[in-house]
Amino acid sequence: MINGFTLLDATTAPTESAQILNEVQAAWGFVPNLHRVLAESPAALEAYATLWGIAEKTSFTAQERNIAYLSIIYENECTYCMAGHTNLSKMAKVNPADIEAIRAGRAIADSKLEALRQFAAKITRQRGVVSETDVAAFKAAGYTNQSVLDVLVLAATKLISNYTNHLAATPNDDFMKGAEWTAPGKLHAIA
Repeated sequence: MINGFTLLDATTAPTESAQILNEVQAAWGFVPNLHRVLAESPAALEAYATLWGIAEKTSFTAQERNIAYLSIIYENECTYCMAGHTNLSKMAKVNPADIEAIRAGRAIADSKLEALRQFAAKITRQRGVVSETDVAAFKAAGYTNQSVLDVLVLAATKLISNYTNHLAATPNDDFMKGAEWTAPGKLHAIA
């Protein structure tokens, strides 16, 4: 861990965070280190937990949601989230070849999912500044205006987690063993 961040739990976190940590524990059976870092700010933890729940309500299937998440994570170079979402994607029955392709920055075979991968990556890389051609290509693959906006929900969710993990150097959780990832290294801290 860096920058003075620590891993809090329900006994050391602010009261408002402790309640959310207890809910995460009940739902997941453990509290991920990301949540333990976020607990320092009840607002940040609530924002992430709320967005995570809202992301489940988007127009995307579990597989599509995970394809988009992995693509966003790749662009943000978050090693913690890539390890976690690799295993979450497996649990959501995402094609293992697709997971490995995204982790390597390569295209995936399914044309509709590839359009989603490309669009989520471009939205992230270009901070939402995409062309009409980009949007049209995404829609031509079978997505809608709702899908375009739903990608933003996923990107916002990952912005909180990816940036937190960069700031704190959050250590991987035990369930991530075997899914560790080395980022391509395009992002560098500005001195």
